[in-house]
Amino acid sequence: DAGPMVARLFCWRTIHPVRELRERLMAGRRRRTHGAAVSALNRTLRRPDLSILGNGIRHLPPAQWQDRMFFQGVADTDLRHHTRDRFPATLRPHMETHPVFVLQVRPEGHLICPCSSRGDRKTDWYIRKGCCLEMTGHVMGRDSFLIYRCAFTLPLDSRFSRKLRFRGIVPENCVCGGRP
Repeated sequence: DAGPMVARLFCWRTIHPVRELRERLMAGRRRRTHGAAVSALNRTLRRPDLSILGNGIRHLPPAQWQDRMFFQGVADTDLRHHTRDRFPATLRPHMETHPVFVLQVRPEGHLICPCSSRGDRKTDWYIRKGCCLEMTGHVMGRDSFLIYRCAFTLPLDSRFSRKLRFRGIVPENCVCGGRP
């Protein structure tokens, strides 16, 4: 059980750098056995309280992302590339980007889902119009349908996320509709 050791290491963290903390946790241990404890520790150490910044947040590195975050500004060409041409973007010159929704934060890369203003309220999941997003107070101007069939894993580097604008965290009661 890694619980007591992790608790001791949180106290130890205030004195020593994070890298040494990880090394101490992993010293003499198999990665497979304590991999979950290390992942939990890394997620905890990297999670500042973003609510302090409120609507001042514009861009976030992927390491700071959380479930149900909503971003705007993903280029249609990038979505086509990452979804292996499954994304149904029209590629019109005046509409070059789409929003994305973070389905699940994972250590190997976040599962994100492109969104579209087109969909069926009876069968598709969507973020409803008028929803006030947490942390920023941004109000959704239209329904945003989650295109689950085009969900993909985003690597944790910042090449893809550099141009994304953070709009807020979607409250659970604002996600409506059918089943994925």
